[in-house]
Amino acid sequence: MAILPLQLARVSNLLRSNVANQTIARTQSSLLDVQNQLSTGKRINVPSDDPGDSAIVQQLRKTLERRDAYTDNLKQATSQLGEVDSSLSDMSGLLLQAQTIASANVGSDVTAEQRQSAAAVVKSLYGQMLTLANKQLEGMYLFAGDKADQPPFVEAGGGVKFVGSEQVLQNVYDDNSVLPFMVDGAEVFGALSSRVAGNVDLSPRLTTTTRLSDLKGANGKGVQLGPITIGNGSTTAVVDLTHADTIGDVINAINGAGVGGVTAGIGAGGTRLEIIGTPAETLTVNDISGGTTASDLGILHPTGTGAGVAITGQNIPALVTPLTKLADLRSGAGIDTAHNLVITNGAATINVNISACVTVEDLLNAINGSNANVRAEINAAGNGVNIFNATQGTLMSIGESGGTTAADLGVRSYGPSTQLSELNLGKGVRTVSGADIQIGTADGNSFQVDLSSATTIQDVMNAISAASGGSVSAVFSSTTNGIVLTDGTAGGSPFTISPVNFSNAAADLGFTNAAVGNTLTSSDVNMVKATGVFSNLAKLRDALLSSDQTAITESAEGLKEDYDRVTRIRGETGARVQELESRQNRLDEQNLATKSLLSSLEDTDFTEAISRFQTLQTALQASLQTSGRMLNLSLLDFLG
Repeated sequence: MAILPLQLARVSNLLRSNVANQTIARTQSSLLDVQNQLSTGKRINVPSDDPGDSAIVQQLRKTLERRDAYTDNLKQATSQLGEVDSSLSDMSGLLLQAQTIASANVGSDVTAEQRQSAAAVVKSLYGQMLTLANKQLEGMYLFAGDKADQPPFVEAGGGVKFVGSEQVLQNVYDDNSVLPFMVDGAEVFGALSSRVAGNVDLSPRLTTTTRLSDLKGANGKGVQLGPITIGNGSTTAVVDLTHADTIGDVINAINGAGVGGVTAGIGAGGTRLEIIGTPAETLTVNDISGGTTASDLGILHPTGTGAGVAITGQNIPALVTPLTKLADLRSGAGIDTAHNLVITNGAATINVNISACVTVEDLLNAINGSNANVRAEINAAGNGVNIFNATQGTLMSIGESGGTTAADLGVRSYGPSTQLSELNLGKGVRTVSGADIQIGTADGNSFQVDLSSATTIQDVMNAISAASGGSVSAVFSSTTNGIVLTDGTAGGSPFTISPVNFSNAAADLGFTNAAVGNTLTSSDVNMVKATGVFSNLAKLRDALLSSDQTAITESAEGLKEDYDRVTRIRGETGARVQELESRQNRLDEQNLATKSLLSSLEDTDFTEAISRFQTLQTALQASLQTSGRMLNLSLLDFLG
């Protein structure tokens, strides 16, 4: 008899128990997640809740944090510039008041006593202006530039000196914008409006350590690095200058290319490169890949030079930098460091000793630290030095102490090449048609000199020497800023210079002192005066005290220029404030959109969550009831 298998189709208690527990656990876990969402209001509480959306949420949060920083920067900049605008408004009011005082005190009907009373008011305006110049906001001086932790204007040398910085602070306002949140205090107050601009090209000679980044290049656009080719007529090699840093690197790379007998070096004069070969070699230098390296280095020569002919490069001037050696300036001619630079500013005359100076930075430090209340710096073109009179209200001159230091640097304020039109603070030399001066010599003779055609001090000296017939020499002093006339005749008559034909030329040239022996020396009539707000207010005050109506009018003209400048800067500041406010509005709109997107990704949808909570709660209750019934079955349930 066959035995058939018994199909009981029954499930063990262990399996039923495990299945029931797993179902209940899953439901409870889901229910706990929904409860967390309802209690926190967040759909994503940990990254594992939704890895994909969590990554997006993190990125959005970083974006919002970055924008929060931009918002803080915008608020700070708006506050800073708003305070600047308020200060400029106060400045405008003070300048208008000063102009009104000047206008009211010009005329014969105003007494000296009335002008002295007005001078007291101007003195008060001067003090108020100085207070505005050193105004602070949250510990920062508004007009100090990047030296915002110290007052930018201090009283020194009989005037007001600017010790702040022209470099203003900047901040980041979005992913692509870095903008200033300050104004240039020197420009606002006209603090550095007067200077002696270096008139000598100080471009240094080339050395093997000259950085390529410090070269103007043959095309005036610097040097763009890349590969070039060098040929000698039979062999051509590629020389990669991409990573060259100095002139020495260029020379070594060319010499190491192994192109026959071709070698490179610095040419005579120290301003250009030179490439030479053997008498049989015809040299070529070319750019490749559309580069400009050879052209910028001044050695581009795509056609053969001819046998034995060297390539003499074009002039590639180097920039003057703080590390440039003084001995390398002026293409290697250097400057006179054996003598002092004499700077007179106000009542102080300072002999600046530069004998220990090696670099341009040493020179600038010596001048700026000399207590002459001036500021020396490399000019914008990088080929000279400028010296500013940083103290408004004082007169500055720069001269020699017997050497050629100032002339070598091109900063002597008064010399043979000075234009007559620049003298006497721009008033020039007043000549007449015909003779202007008469010079009497010791031998009792005299001669007259016509200066109407002279345009420079050298022209004046030439005219005097020529008119004297050799009896009087005219040279420019090596120790003072003035013309020195020396009488070569003998006798008992005085050596004199006097005006003729009612000409003012003698006085305008500074010949107001008597001769000392057989020498007449003119005074310095080309002093450099620092103009600006404080200078013009001081000039008005002093003009009122002395009842000088001409000076009152001149100071009023200067104050009008100050007012126009402040008005222009205030308009620019207002425009910048509006721009910042516009940026703030755009940023707020972007943040609103970003926060909306962020909310849609991570915030709980309460309607959906509550519905799901109720569903899960019902499911859990059903699972518990079902499991309770199933797990209560015994063996008797399966018998019978």
